[in-house]
Amino acid sequence: MVQQEVLERIADSKVRVFFVWTPVLREDDRYSAVKAIANLTDERALHFWDPDKSLGMSLGEAVVLPRGRELAWDVYFVFDSRSQWTDLPPNPAEWMHQLGIDDRTLDGGRLRIAVENLLKSVER
Repeated sequence: MVQQEVLERIADSKVRVFFVWTPVLREDDRYSAVKAIANLTDERALHFWDPDKSLGMSLGEAVVLPRGRELAWDVYFVFDSRSQWTDLPPNPAEWMHQLGIDDRTLDGGRLRIAVENLLKSVER
């Protein structure tokens, strides 16, 4: 959905997408991540492997995840270009997830609009 709604529909070179792959389910291993990466070929996309889930845990501290979860996985964060990363990630400008159904459940159109709005604010 990120590729279709964001990367394919927003041509702006300022957009960067960081895919962080982490083992959560039994079948989530580095090999599976490398296979999935083959389908995400946009040059603005960078891929990272988080084997010990440390980044996912840090990102889980940046927001309140559904159902009391602590690990951010199947979560989509939008950060402003002025965001400062320190020991902990900054608060995202927008975020969505696939961890249940609520007002932050992933919606590709809403995610794209959030990215477009941030790009417009940077252009001013």
